[in-house]
Amino acid sequence: MASTGAGDAVAEQCVARIDRERLAATLGELIGLPSVNPFGDAPRDGQGEQRVAQYLNDRLERLGWGCEVVEYAAGRYNAIGRLAGGGGRSLMFAGHLDTVETTDYPEPFAGTVRDGRVYGRGACDMKAALACYLEVAEVLAEQAVSPPGEVFVAGVGDEEFRQEGAKALGASGPLVDGVIIGEPTELTICHATKGLAAYDLVVTGEATHGSVPQHGSNAILGAAALLTSFGDYQRLLAERSHPLLGPPTANVGVIEGGVRPNIVPARCEVQLSRRLLPGETAAGAREELVRSLARAGGGGQWSVGDAWWTVEPYELPAGHPLAGAIAGAAGCCGVDTEPRGFPASSDAAYFGSPVVLFGPGSLAQAHSLDEWVSVADLVTATEVYVRTVLAFG
Repeated sequence: MASTGAGDAVAEQCVARIDRERLAATLGELIGLPSVNPFGDAPRDGQGEQRVAQYLNDRLERLGWGCEVVEYAAGRYNAIGRLAGGGGRSLMFAGHLDTVETTDYPEPFAGTVRDGRVYGRGACDMKAALACYLEVAEVLAEQAVSPPGEVFVAGVGDEEFRQEGAKALGASGPLVDGVIIGEPTELTICHATKGLAAYDLVVTGEATHGSVPQHGSNAILGAAALLTSFGDYQRLLAERSHPLLGPPTANVGVIEGGVRPNIVPARCEVQLSRRLLPGETAAGAREELVRSLARAGGGGQWSVGDAWWTVEPYELPAGHPLAGAIAGAAGCCGVDTEPRGFPASSDAAYFGSPVVLFGPGSLAQAHSLDEWVSVADLVTATEVYVRTVLAFG
């Protein structure tokens, strides 16, 4: 097998072997394997991550990779493939196998290729990157290239909810010198990603007949009074900013309360989410939220519970060699090399290794009812991945 270095003729030969039709076909096949995250429930029949994990396993195994599918929890799966290399740095391409739900999405699993795009649930978030990883493996095999260091492809479950797949992989290994996660970053290199904390605000009042509301305490109106301060809270958050991620943000996502329109409601529950910057914690963010709400007053008794859903923020250590390797590869492809921040949450914090995010597609299409990714983006992302493999070791 040929030994390689960055920017030499071998890299150019590998890039020339990238097959856009094969890429699009692979993505279509991945979309056709439903892997909707059950969000804490048992996976529905035929909807879990197992078939996608097995697909990765089988494709990589045919190319000579050492592969394994791991059931890390009941009905939940990771896949890990390893390609031996030289004594250089090890690199992992990681991506999540699961997608969000498909309610009201017409033909979500068709994997249609049309007008230079691939359509379907998971097209950009993030089965596109999984297809690119497989294309990297195909190219390396076709060119009989031995990478400078070990290369891994990891498909993990449950990223859309509690990141249990990445947590399991981080705990069991392998730990590597660098990880690339192909989230839909619009082909920008992201060194940091926000976290997430979700809380329940519960307001309690006193029920009575709707014709005499003065004899009770309306929990919905009490919640509304509290939420009048939400604009002030958001302005408070906007006063501080991360150089890559900007300010933290907050959102009121769900309000539930009341029984009938002729009954004064005794309870109202509001679900809030807060995006966390590196260095922030869910507990600290809750304390700040409580102080802000307390200044607003409002009727009834209220409380904010501890975070029931958390995703840790992440930032790549300054000066890490992975940053230089992927920036050099991107520069060869005419891609912007300025470090950015990824505004959504991800499982980057849980792999136990340094991470950058770089992938095809846009968050504007992710989770939509018309999800798509361009084939041109698939090709470009694959080229950057190939060049990074050959440069990072």
